[in-house]
This record gives sequence, structure tokens and C-alpha cells, in this order.
Amino acid sequence: MLKFFVLMVTLSSFVFMHPLHVSVCEIEYDTESRSLEIIQRIFLDDLETQIRLDRDQPELDITLPDGELTTDQLVEAYLKKRLQFVVNDKQAVYSYLGHEIDGDAMVCYIEIEKVKKLKSLRVRSTILTDVFDDQINIVHVEVGHKLKSMKLTPDHREEEFRYD
Repeated sequence: MLKFFVLMVTLSSFVFMHPLHVSVCEIEYDTESRSLEIIQRIFLDDLETQIRLDRDQPELDITLPDGELTTDQLVEAYLKKRLQFVVNDKQAVYSYLGHEIDGDAMVCYIEIEKVKKLKSLRVRSTILTDVFDDQINIVHVEVGHKLKSMKLTPDHREEEFRYD
């Protein structure tokens, strides 16, 4: 019984030493507004770690930045470098609409307008891949009530879906 207890304590501490590094991006094509509505969820502490490293500001609190930049400006600049979309074989320019905090996650809202018909969508995500070599960026794309998903990693940073 003692051996079992020691084994369980050891395994439990191992799990806490290796947290899950994942982000989730949900994309929905809205035929009525002819836009791609995007929700990007990232663990707040991981995002803050990456932005601190990028900016060489180890004490930065991205939820309460002091200085000339707001949280939205910090996050938008980060996402513009790390999350790209190619729509119908053309690089898409997206609008960062804002964020909210949901528990341990930052939820970011993004939109790509003027998509008359979605023929193809390529997603490139390098979110947190410079910090965590086990980072997984999951992308769900819903078009016409059909859901497709991709798993992006440091070794597989982009993928494309084609539609009829």
C-alpha cells in the first residue's frame, strides 16, 4: 500500500510539472455577413510569458500594462505576428475586435470581412511555439454546419481546407 501511495504522489507531481500547452481557434463562416468570425483562446499565463519574452519585459502584466500600450494593443500585435489566414488563395487582413478573460484563458475576437464565397482557407499558427516545444494549436472551422479540424504544432504550423 505504501508503494502505491508513493507511486501516486510521484505521478501526480509529474503531471503538474508538465502542463498542457494548447490553444483553440474557432472559425465560423457567416454566409449572411460574408465574413469569417474567429475566436482564439489562449491560456493567459502562457500568452503573458511569450509577450514578456518578445518585448524583453520580464515584469510585464499584460492585463494591466503600465506605459503607452493597452492589453488589446499588446495582444493584437502578438496575434498579427503569430496567426495568419489565407482566404481563397489571398493573404487575408483581419480585424482584431477585442478580448475578454474567461477563467485562465484570454479569449480574442477576430473578423475577416468581405468573403463572398469561401473556396479555401489556410491557417498558419505559431502561437506559443517559441516558448513550448509541445505546443498544440487546435483549429476548428465550421462552414455550412460542417466542422473540420486541424492540429498545428511547432513542426506542422499550417494547414489548408478546400471547399466546393
